[in-house]
Amino acid sequence: MPDLHNSPPASATASLLRVARLAMALAVLTPGLAACADGNAEGIVTRHFVAVEFTDAREALAEAIANEGIARPVESHFARMLDRTAADLGHAHGLYAEAEILTFCSAPVAAALVTEAREHIALCPLSIAVYTLREGEAAAVLAYRPPSLHGAGGDAARALMQRIVSRTARLLGQE
Repeated sequence: MPDLHNSPPASATASLLRVARLAMALAVLTPGLAACADGNAEGIVTRHFVAVEFTDAREALAEAIANEGIARPVESHFARMLDRTAADLGHAHGLYAEAEILTFCSAPVAAALVTEAREHIALCPLSIAVYTLREGEAAAVLAYRPPSLHGAGGDAARALMQRIVSRTARLLGQE
């Protein structure tokens, strides 16, 4: 069994130093990759709506999706699922006052994505979440993760999601 208390051989130390220098160079050259909108997890974009009830934000989001000519989104009742499983799984109850994820698919965007690469099927459907954190608080949030792909499909998906969020804001009188 190797002695874990001894220092690594010189070649291993040199390799570790090269990896560390490479990581530092990448961090300096690509600062935007580690940071994201509003300090969220990588790639997640949020839009906050002050003085907007959850139901109003959710309905405006669904209408904005429909205005794109997309079939009614599938609704995932995320807050309810978390509350229902809290006791069994040991996580906190009430992580959200209300939260739903609306998933939808645009045939032209999906075709553009999979034309570039068949594995892009994993990006469909697209989704946008809407949530509030505290019961009775009028402050709704939209959150989504646009594809980071470069090319026509990724561009189309990002543009679609941005249009939907912008239209939601207009419907809520906040743009």
